[in-house]
This record gives sequence, structure tokens and C-alpha cells, in this order.
Amino acid sequence: MILMKSTEQKVLKFITEKKLIQENDKVLTGLSGGPDSVFLLHFLKKYSKKFKIEIGVVHINHLLRGKDADKDERFCREFSEKLNLLFFEIRKDIKASAAKEKISVEEAGRLIRYKVYQEILVKEGYNKIATAHNADENAETVLLNLIKGSGIQGLSGIPPLRENIIRPLLVLTKQEILNYLTHYKIKYRTDLTNFTDDAERNFLRNQVIPLINKRLNPSFSNTLFKSSEVFRNIYSVIKKKTDLESDKFISEKKGYLSLSLNEFQKIEDEYRSEVLRYIFLKKFGTQLSFNDCSKILLLVNKQTGKTVQISDYIKVTRERDELLIHKEKVKKEFNAVTLSCGESVRINDGILTIKEAKTINKKYSSDRNVEFISGDEIKNFFLVRRWLPGDRFYPLGMKGSKKVSDYLNEQKILSVKKREQMVLINEKRIVWILGLRLDERFKVTPGTKKVYQLCLS
Repeated sequence: MILMKSTEQKVLKFITEKKLIQENDKVLTGLSGGPDSVFLLHFLKKYSKKFKIEIGVVHINHLLRGKDADKDERFCREFSEKLNLLFFEIRKDIKASAAKEKISVEEAGRLIRYKVYQEILVKEGYNKIATAHNADENAETVLLNLIKGSGIQGLSGIPPLRENIIRPLLVLTKQEILNYLTHYKIKYRTDLTNFTDDAERNFLRNQVIPLINKRLNPSFSNTLFKSSEVFRNIYSVIKKKTDLESDKFISEKKGYLSLSLNEFQKIEDEYRSEVLRYIFLKKFGTQLSFNDCSKILLLVNKQTGKTVQISDYIKVTRERDELLIHKEKVKKEFNAVTLSCGESVRINDGILTIKEAKTINKKYSSDRNVEFISGDEIKNFFLVRRWLPGDRFYPLGMKGSKKVSDYLNEQKILSVKKREQMVLINEKRIVWILGLRLDERFKVTPGTKKVYQLCLS
């Protein structure tokens, strides 16, 4: 009995030290039916009067384990009702979401859980979310991050408090939780997939950590928890320093994050990788590995236009005096399309329309997305495609031809935009570099009989 009370006291002390719960908090608690979440809900309910808090419960059925998942759902509902707590029951097809986003089932489940938690929190008026991560899970996280080279932030492990998410059980090992539930004869559900080694985390949990406990340190999880707190404090210093100095080298552009090379190179070499890790985590929610940081740092000395891929949707491009970090979905390859006067076609994020002007407007438009050309020499249909190496045109107002690539460089078009640049062609002659410059051969003159209007909207 005394041992069980000491388990509760450890959690109470941890909550107080980390200021996880305040009086009158409304706490939404995740309940999977497993031992950790059952312990957490039991504990919060037992001490709800002491803390003067209101508790809600949410269970998400991931639709992954058939009848077992349905039994988990029923168990969570009945357990919550027994404690007289408001229960939210959600079903999500995690496997379908993982396939759609091209991520692992584990990652999809994590993202959806927190999304659902936040939605219920806002809708129902809760102010905190409690999850049942324990010391063993923190150890798994630190080891995974260490193996993947994720830097000081990764070694900081699972934070006890992040925004409105609290994790009161980080101070307990799995065994302590199981001993407590066994002593008080509190039932829970067992997910048999946790005993397979398919997932990275399961492999560490079932194979690696037990060997460390047996051969090296029987209190490995607790030791790593203390170490992760040290790294968390170090990371906190880095975070504060970066926040204070980031305005010097980071700026927001439309759809991009710009990192000034001049200012970034003033930072100490040893500090640059951690700055990059912090920026990517804060701005994109992405944790950089050692290799990711190395690729970006090498890019600093590369020529303009070079790009590195950090994930399926984040790229970093070397521009003249900056690195541009951009988040984008994989774009489908644009196939050349044809159109005639009176037709429209979708181009990237806009629509190109060609129509005959009702009146002959011999003045040049000040809007680069609206142009007028002579239709006297236009034959057959127009072709729209991306520019190609070797493409040449006769810039309006100039004598002689110029390579499209040279023109785009002169206009200081960003490399990330340059690749997407479209050209309008008629009979193998460039008519218009869309949104930028007409070709001299198609300008409107006093003798023009037919005028076409080109509009990019």
C-alpha cells in the first residue's frame, strides 16, 4: 500500500514542480484503454477535487484492429461512464489517411489524435489536453532521435508541458504503472500489436531497452528522463537565443521562408545546425536529422539555383544572397497544351485566356498579366509550355534575340519560380513570356489589323 501511495506522490510532485495543472482547469484526457491512459484517467479522477478540475474523456477508434478495436471502444465508454465522466467517441480511418498523406500509420495516428483533441478542446471549452506518455516512452523517443541524429532538441525527449498539452506520467515507468493497476485490480486493455517488432519504437521497447536494463542500467528509463531534462534546459537556452536573433536572418516572403546568408554566416559554426533545427521545427513542424543539416549547410557554398529536398514537401533553394525554404505538395508535371483564340487554359495557379480585342488598343498595357499582340501573323493554334534550355525570343523594345534563361536571370527571377515559368508559342516562335515580356515580332503597330488580348488571371 505504501509503495502504491509513493507512486501517486511521484505524480503529484511532478505535476506541482512542472505546474501542469491549475485550479479550475478543464482537462480533456485521451483514453486508448491501455494501462497508461487508464492509470492517468483513474489518477485524475481520484485527485480531481484536490486539483479542483473538470475532466472530459476522448477515445479515438483507429479502425485498425477490427473487433479488438471495437472492444477497446466499448471498454473506454464503460470505464468513463463508471467514473461519471463526459465521454467523446471518435472513429477515424488511420490507414486511409496514412496512404493519402504518404506517411506511416503510426505518424498518421499521432497527427489525427492531436487534431481531434484540439478540435474537441475548442468546441467543448476545455483548456488542457492530458496524454499518458511515461518514462519508458520518453526513453524510446530519446534513443530514436539519437540514432537518427536529431540534435539537442531530439535528445530533450517528450516535454512535460507543450502549449496546452500536459503529460503527468513522464515520471513513472511502465512497470510502476502496471504494478499500481494490478494492486488495485483496475482492468485495462492490451494491444497485442505492441508486442511485435514491426515498428521502430516497438523494436526498441521489446528488444533493445530490455537488454540495456539487464546488462547496463536497470533504471535506464529514469536515468534517460533526467538526462533529457538537462538537454531540454540546454535547448531552452538555444531557443531563447534564436528567438532573439532570428529577425536578423529570417524573413517571411509569399510562400517562402528566407534565410539571409550574410547574417547566417555570422553565426558560430558550431551553433548553425541547432539554429536550423529550431527554425524547421518552429516554422514547419519538421525535425531535422544530422544529414538534413549537413545538406543545408553545404548548400550555402553551392551556386545559385541548387536545391536540396528535406522531406516529401519541403525544399531549400540557394538564391543569390539567401536560402529559400518552401513547403509544397508534389506538383504534377505540366504537359504542353494548345489553345486557340477565344479559349482559356489553366496554368499553374492561374488561367490564361486569349481573345480578339473588340477595339484596337495600340497602347501597351501597364499590367504585365494583360497584354495586347498583333494577330496578323498568328497562324493555327497557340502552344503553352514551360520554357526549355536553348529557348530564345526577341524582347519587346529591343533589337536582336536573347536566351530566355538569360532574360529570367536578368529579371532576378527566383530559381524556385524560374523552373515554373511558362511561355506562349505560335509556330515555334515565342509570343510571350507569361507575365513578364512580349516578343517584339508580335507587337501592336499602327498598321495592325487584328489585335488579340492575352490575359493571365
